[in-house]
Formats: sequence, structure tokens, C-alpha cells
Amino acid sequence: MKDMSMTRRGFVGIGCLGALGAVAGLSGCAPKEGGLSAEQTEGPNANSAQAPGETLLPNNANLEFSQPQGGTVAFEKDPIDESSIAETVECDVVVCGAGMAGVSAAVSASENGLKTILLEKGSTFAARGTEIAAIGDRAHSEAGIELDPEEFLDDAMSTAHFRCDREVWLRWIERSGEALDWGREQVGDACGAFFCKGGNTRFAGVTTWGTGVRLENGIPSFVEAMANKAASNGADVRYETPAVQLVQEDGKVTGVIAKNDEGYVRINADKGVVLATGGYEFNWDLLTQRIRPRDLAVYAWINPTITDTGDGLLMGLAVGAAEDDYPHILMNDPAGAKTGARANGAMLAFLRVNENGKRFVNENLSFEYMSNAIMYQPGAHDFVLIAGDILPALEKAKGGAPWSPEEMYDSIKDVLTEADSLEELAELCGIDQENLIATVKRYNELCAAGNDADFGKNPNDLIPLEEGPFYAVEESGCCLVSVNGLRTDSFSRVLDSSERAIEGLYALGNVSGSMFNGTYPHHISAISHGRCLTFGYLVGRHLAGLE
Repeated sequence: MKDMSMTRRGFVGIGCLGALGAVAGLSGCAPKEGGLSAEQTEGPNANSAQAPGETLLPNNANLEFSQPQGGTVAFEKDPIDESSIAETVECDVVVCGAGMAGVSAAVSASENGLKTILLEKGSTFAARGTEIAAIGDRAHSEAGIELDPEEFLDDAMSTAHFRCDREVWLRWIERSGEALDWGREQVGDACGAFFCKGGNTRFAGVTTWGTGVRLENGIPSFVEAMANKAASNGADVRYETPAVQLVQEDGKVTGVIAKNDEGYVRINADKGVVLATGGYEFNWDLLTQRIRPRDLAVYAWINPTITDTGDGLLMGLAVGAAEDDYPHILMNDPAGAKTGARANGAMLAFLRVNENGKRFVNENLSFEYMSNAIMYQPGAHDFVLIAGDILPALEKAKGGAPWSPEEMYDSIKDVLTEADSLEELAELCGIDQENLIATVKRYNELCAAGNDADFGKNPNDLIPLEEGPFYAVEESGCCLVSVNGLRTDSFSRVLDSSERAIEGLYALGNVSGSMFNGTYPHHISAISHGRCLTFGYLVGRHLAGLE
């Protein structure tokens, strides 16, 4: 559990479209249009002031924020003197970041004959989760699951309100199956079985796509095996060596300056620099400049990779890159608890009410829409209600959740409010008593009828609240990662504000943009890992001249 400090802010920053201002990244380099202004790179997190042209987005509901703790920005704004360089290294490609995207790029580049250096800010690789998204791969074929590419593209584009790059999505659709099959070949049996849970499902007008391929041993096993594969291909893998600044000459990015315990290392990359540094969920200043107040009001920040402080984003902006339009979005889940952790047992489809005692959502919604609905409620929170013998209730509601009832109980026991009656529960939680009693009465009637005529919930998930004890879990969102970043084209080349590619610079994963807007599409199962692997694979081939 992370330390959480509560703050109340009347306003958070929101920027104009794209990035404004100019800065010279290194001595002798001319400033570029777009990118990060000098004012944005000041302060303890290297970006605390508002840039020219930014406005303030008011926190109208006076929401409280639990500020994430632990991140330290590696990016350095001021030019680094040549006399401070302790080591200079030559290579074809330098990849910054050893998560899913970075290790995939490093393996792809190194297996195609490129001299590759892989830098990582942390002491080891970064990985979490269980699934990778793909269309047309071997696992889906073996499961007999066919996904319609045209319907998928329509959904992806409409979810982003068409404020995304169609060519990027198309390339993912066309090549993701190939990329996953390639990845499986690289890791051998290190990850156990690769399998699909099922095809598409649809609730409350939302199709949850069966794009996810689950790894028996989880994503960490994949990323570790890929990092080892890159090393066996001859890649130079350096941990605790973050890139802190891009080297740019005559408009072309020619390398990076990194930093380790012995000092600065200049890495000249003949073919290109690949930014795969993750998001900025542990940089509060970037968050308050770019994210909606309601999305920031989550109870929990659960990404264990506290090195995600926006270094790649800041480095890109400093050389003239454009970023996704504001407001940026977070990958938020429901079940954020005030402990600062995710209460997994509260992720299930139990009855939810807001502090006014009103039901407000179909509890079968996919995670992004469920989280959005929760955050929209008064106080950006709600209450998950359970009744009777709690372990059987968790067992009945668990569906395909990967936890046992005992594990789910352990995740909620410290945040459970228990009462002998609904009246007492309402008083303890600060819920409108009259409305709560009426809501539960109506919900029990729907359960008895086996038909949720009010919200359309799956009949199998209609679990009544008839006999005590009665339980409530106060819930808000929980943030995994930020998912907007530098604008890129379908070849992962970073673009400037005129949509021209910045020569020599590429971006992958959560430091890249051009795909998501408005809300993260959780209903496209595992798309975050899917884009990391696919574009990592493709960028290595591109740099080797194969694409």
C-alpha cells in the first residue's frame, strides 16, 4: 500500500490543444516549434508551472485528491555540459524503458541485426497483468474465435469520438496477430499456455471484445523472457540507467544522455531512439495539468511502477513533439478503496448506490464505463452493497474473476462497514436512509422477477439483499496508468505540431498517443499490452529497414 496524502485543489491545469512554447534540449540545438516551454520544466517535478495559453479547469465539486507518492522525475531540462559526460557509446538503436513495449522493440531490433541498447530507470523490468490483445493470432484460431476487423475498427474509432488516428488502429488490427505469434516464439514455454477466455460479450449496449489472450504465468513472465531474449541477441541491457535528455542535431534526434551511479552516459544511436518510458501517473504536476478533476479523485493509485513520472513525454516535448489533446485520460478501474489499494471483491457486480441512496448504473458495465459512472456521482464515490453470508455471496458473484472468495474477502475486510439493518448501514455510511431502503426494496423485486427492468443487468448477477448482516464498501476509482502521450503515426514515429515526423524519434506504449480519447477502452480487452507488443515488434523491423 502506498502512502497517500490528501489535498484539496480549487483548480487544476488544462492546456490548449497540443504543446506550446519552445526549448533547446542541448547546447547548440535550435529551439523547435511546439514542445515544452521553459516555464513548464521548472519546479520539483520539472513541470510545475502553467504554459503560455493554458487555462484552468475548475474543480467545481471541490473534490479531494489522494496524491500518488514515490515518483522522481529523471528528465533534465538544462543542457548537460560535455565535460560531464563520463562515457560515450555508439549503437544503432537505443530503447528507453524495459516494460512490455521496450523489451519487444529491443528483441525485434536486435534479432534483425541492429546494435541495440536497452535502458531502464528501475532496478528491473516493469510488468503487470495477465493478457495481451490481438486479432487473428494462433490462440484465437485454436479457440475458434473470429473477431470482425471492421466492427472492431468502428468501435475503436467511436469510443475515441474519432479523435484518434485511424491508420494507427488499422495497423494494429492488421499486424497484432502476427506480432503475438512472433512474441510467443521468442519466449518459448516461459509463460505457460496462451489461451482465450471467450469471444465477445455485450451488456448495456457495450460490446466487450474477446481480444485478450491470457498467459498462464502472467505478463511478468513474458517481459522477463523478452528482456533475456534481447540480451541473448546481443542487446546491451542497462538497469538503473534512465534517459534524462534527448540529443538533437539539425532537427534529427541522434541519441540520448542517460545517467547512472557513475555519471552521465551519452548514447549515439545511428538509426533511432525509441521512447518506451511509460506514463506519468506518479507526476502530480503533469496530472493536474492534463487530467479531469473527477478522474483524479480516485482513492487508489495501484501501479507498482513508481518510476512512471513522464520522463519520455517531457523529453519529447523538449525537442518539439506534439502530444494528445487535453484532457488526457487515465486507465481507471472501479473498486478503489480508501486504504490506497484495490478492493478486488468490490469489483464484482453487486448492487451499487451513491450517497443519496440511489442506484445509478448497470453493474455489469465494463470497467472504464463503470469507473466513469462512479466518478460522476456526488463526491466521486459510491457504495457496494452485500448482504448475508459474505463468502457464498462472493462465490456467486465472482463469475470469471481470477480470485477465490477468500482472496476477495481479504481485499475488502479492512474497508467493510457492517450493520444489522439497512437503517444502521445508512447511518454509518452517510447514505440517505429513506432512498436506500426504497432502492434495496426495488432491487429485491427485480431479483425475484429475474429481470432487471431498470438497468438491464445480467439475470445471473441479480443477488438480493434480503437478510442481514448488511455490508457496504465505500468505493471510488483506482488508477493503473495514464494512457495519452506523444502523437505518433502508424510507424510509431513521433510527430511535431504540424504532424511531421521528428527524424530519429519513436514512441511506444503509454508514452505514445494517437489511439485513445475521452475514456480508456477497457472493453477492448488487453489493448494496452496489445499495442505495446505490436508496435514494439513493428518498430524494430522498421528500424532494420524491413517495414
